[in-house]
Amino acid sequence: MIAPEHSIFSHLRKDARISLAVISQEEKIPLSTVYDQINRLQKNKIIHRFTALLDFSKLGYHYHAKLALKVPKEQKAALFHFLRTHSSLNTLSEINSGFDFFAETVHHDIKGYLALIEELKEHFNLLQLQEYQVIEEIEKEKFLQ
Repeated sequence: MIAPEHSIFSHLRKDARISLAVISQEEKIPLSTVYDQINRLQKNKIIHRFTALLDFSKLGYHYHAKLALKVPKEQKAALFHFLRTHSSLNTLSEINSGFDFFAETVHHDIKGYLALIEELKEHFNLLQLQEYQVIEEIEKEKFLQ
């Protein structure tokens, strides 16, 4: 049997705008229980926010890349700040396996991406840079759906 909160996760992951009444009906859980569980999940920081998944290409952003980066230890904080505040950043993760960060970036075109790479090379001593161009996203935000 699936835990009640997992069934709530599944509904919210598919459509964060779903009404609590629909979740209650479909899962045969009292509406007050659904409401209380979602509030508890938010209070406990399990649910950080409700958001939308975008089709970047339909917004005019046709170049999507992922970067694994490593810099000298003394530049790590500066790179973190740079990436975190850059307008092309979509997702940023701290990683291992010889790298510091894994950044997902979105750009109007390859020129915007190349400008980011040039900016990184100008400001940081990149010890390692692994670039991945995303051809197509096949699944996105799938876990617990």
